[in-house]
Amino acid sequence: MTRFLAAGVLSLCAIAPAFAGETALHSGKYEGLMLAVTPEHQVEGYYAEELGEGVTRSCAFYLQGKPEALTTWLDEAYPGSVAASSDGVTLTVEKGRQHPGCLSVLMPEIATGLELTQTANTQWIGLVTVSADKAYLLEEPGADAAKRPYIVKDDVVGVLAFKEGWAHVEFTNAKDHTYTGWISQDEYSRLSAPKN
Repeated sequence: MTRFLAAGVLSLCAIAPAFAGETALHSGKYEGLMLAVTPEHQVEGYYAEELGEGVTRSCAFYLQGKPEALTTWLDEAYPGSVAASSDGVTLTVEKGRQHPGCLSVLMPEIATGLELTQTANTQWIGLVTVSADKAYLLEEPGADAAKRPYIVKDDVVGVLAFKEGWAHVEFTNAKDHTYTGWISQDEYSRLSAPKN
């Protein structure tokens, strides 16, 4: 019995180093970053930060691609990367502060690696931007919109599933209330990085 137990412990110890230090990217909210890991192991993201009260300054941009070689954009496109860290992710965009409004909002560390702590874990497989003026979050595709919550044009929402021209989305408002529902493909746009 002792020999069997010792062998079992040895085999577990031999396996452990393969996983030591390996951290994978996960979908979620990382402070100002919404991040979705797609089924193809690509990432889609939206970074938004606002400073000030009354008169505010804001910085926002999208990101998409392979984690180690992604494209960030709003007006202009700049290369970047995102990597898992012990309690969140490290977002690196050398020219990140050149995105509109970001110079006075975004920390200079964005150029060498900005640490962002995970604030919510999600099951997102992608992100979409609402293109309709108002999109009701339906209980199921084609259901009645009466008395349903809605999202509005330019909201960025996480996608839980795509199904036959519909997206099952999740939206969290400013008060941290989360709503889910189905929206039609004519009410949203998929993220699409500009071609360089």
